[in-house]
Amino acid sequence: TPFKSERYYYTIIDCPGHREFIQKMLTGASQADAAILVVSVKEGIEDQTRQHLFLVRTLGIKQLVVAANKMDAVNYDEDAFKSFSQKVRDVLSSLGYQDAPIVPVSAFKGDNVVHRSENMPWYGGKPLLRVLDETVIPPKPLSEKPLRCVVQDLYEVEGKSIAACRVETGTLRMGERVVVLPIREERTVKSIEVFGSEAEEAVPGDSVGIVLDEPAGLRRGYVLAEPSEGLAPTKDFTAELIIFGDVTLRGGDQVSIRLGTATVNCTVQRILEKIDPVSLTVVDRNLDCLMNGEVGKVTFSPNDPIYVERYSDFPQLGRFIVIGGRGAAAAGIILEKNDF
Repeated sequence: TPFKSERYYYTIIDCPGHREFIQKMLTGASQADAAILVVSVKEGIEDQTRQHLFLVRTLGIKQLVVAANKMDAVNYDEDAFKSFSQKVRDVLSSLGYQDAPIVPVSAFKGDNVVHRSENMPWYGGKPLLRVLDETVIPPKPLSEKPLRCVVQDLYEVEGKSIAACRVETGTLRMGERVVVLPIREERTVKSIEVFGSEAEEAVPGDSVGIVLDEPAGLRRGYVLAEPSEGLAPTKDFTAELIIFGDVTLRGGDQVSIRLGTATVNCTVQRILEKIDPVSLTVVDRNLDCLMNGEVGKVTFSPNDPIYVERYSDFPQLGRFIVIGGRGAAAAGIILEKNDF
């Protein structure tokens, strides 16, 4: 749902709160730059409130605003809001959101959403939309980041080997040298093709066909970058993982992960810790497995060459899913990595 404020153009991704929709929540939140946590003042903090906060933090969303909703259901009572705010602050602080604004609103009545509410004269702050404008900072333009271009498919057209690619960050230019990861081989971009015609460059969000001077060795999921960065394939990576399917992870297990268009077999090197998504605390650092519904920190080592990024650096190359017998069984973000 798009809307425009005085300052920004926003797109709201509405994520359901119920446990059975957690996969949809993960999908939505993984695309967001900021989050609005909507919590009922009347019902207070529930388990799913804590879980959603944990997921937001796990997915690397650092900008958060809390909408204390249903103020009309508590007769716009200031004490009810203060009591609610203190409880929310305790949870927010444990996750590093100490400075997140909390705005009392009634979505049903429209109080404090766009305009200040006459029903809450005790509230000295600004309405939700104004708070968003003053809190949310747009991310750095993707075009200003180093080049990351992901190979999505390979095909032959009239004797030419064309790689269908998506530019995630940076700018891909015709004639420039690129390095192909994880194989660390340099190529020259001979042409960039868009709908049958040539382009001089491609920018983030563009899906294009490219012709390299040497097409051999390319595969789906490979990444094109700038040679000057001196990047290397990934030896192992540590991720925060949320299991939502019927799967159990144990040390030594072989699992299949999908990272963008790449599918790679990995070994579960070590399960470092299990985190209670309700109390938001580490509950075990000496465990053998993670099961359905559990959250933990896990180290993986790829069995095949792969190139990944920390989620905090390049979200597009730092999130993945674990494939189970019935499809996606877990989702994770990469916290740290070691390269060869």
